[in-house]
Amino acid sequence: MTRMTWTSWRTCAAVVLAGLALACGAPHEQAQTAPVAAADPSIEVETAVVSRGAIQPRVAAPGSLVARRQSEIGAEVQGRIERVFVNVGDRVAAGDPLFQIDRSSYEAQLAQARAGADLAKAERMQVESDLERALALRRKDVMAEQQVEKLRTGLEVARAHERQAAQAVELASLALGRTLARAPYAASVAQRLADEGTTARTAPQTVVVVLQEVSLLEARVAIPESQLHLVQIGDHATLRVQGLADPIDAQVTSVSDAVDPATRTYLVKMAVPNPDHALKSGVFVHVEITPRRASEVVLVPRRAVRSEDGESRVFVIRDGRAVPVTVRLGLVSESSAQIVSGVSVGEEVIVGEAISSLAAGQRVRVVRAERPEARS
Repeated sequence: MTRMTWTSWRTCAAVVLAGLALACGAPHEQAQTAPVAAADPSIEVETAVVSRGAIQPRVAAPGSLVARRQSEIGAEVQGRIERVFVNVGDRVAAGDPLFQIDRSSYEAQLAQARAGADLAKAERMQVESDLERALALRRKDVMAEQQVEKLRTGLEVARAHERQAAQAVELASLALGRTLARAPYAASVAQRLADEGTTARTAPQTVVVVLQEVSLLEARVAIPESQLHLVQIGDHATLRVQGLADPIDAQVTSVSDAVDPATRTYLVKMAVPNPDHALKSGVFVHVEITPRRASEVVLVPRRAVRSEDGESRVFVIRDGRAVPVTVRLGLVSESSAQIVSGVSVGEEVIVGEAISSLAAGQRVRVVRAERPEARS
């Protein structure tokens, strides 16, 4: 019995020791088989060096050609339209007749006003004659001073009536002249809105024809507010109109001081001569404006700039990591962007598609660095 107990004890001891050995050896084996923690990953990037040079920006935008002036010509006096002299598409010179209102009632009013003027003149002359006789009698002390003064006052009243009658003649003559509507400037008839026999009114005004000045058109384009300071009066512009083989040269004549809050754009206008009337008002036009060239400015490639949340950023490399830096842009061309503030000449910025997915502080590996020449 004692022998069996000893054997059992030895067996148990062996099992316990084996278990302890296995338990002690487990961490060592796990340490050998566990994967190594991943190192900080890096991505390959291309870079360029911030340089100094010249930049020639270009601003492109769609727009429209419109008439520089458009006028709705309506009746200035009331009456029946006797004749409309023009049709849609007709070209008129300044002063050409457009339509005629019936003159008969206005001729009668003028005749009446002239008769009133003749009467007022006769009354004034009569009072003047009476006053002369009264003054002669007064010198002989035959007439009282009070009667003379009364005639003097009567003469002033007669003269006032005469002036009033003359004004009535002038007004009646003006109304008669307004029965014939004339073109205020050389133009093309865009619309004819009334025909003969129509009773023209002045309140509300009856519009008979619509004129457009087409010998000088105007190109109008909406420029994004991000290019707020680029375009100035006098800048050269190239206009391309569908159907015309050759582009049209123009100059910026007007730059709006206000940004449309709905579209976040501002209006720019260019005068477009159209002496042969080859261009039509309302056509689509593609405009490319060439602002003034800037020299000796800080430049980065345009593909180094990342814009989001209303800000522009570039990524510079510091200690092997991509660091985003907010920059203020100036002029922008197809290939380059002017940096007003944020980075300095000589710094290295990341370019290409990588900037769209880079995270702040991400480790990077430069595979190609270049110093691009400043291009317009």
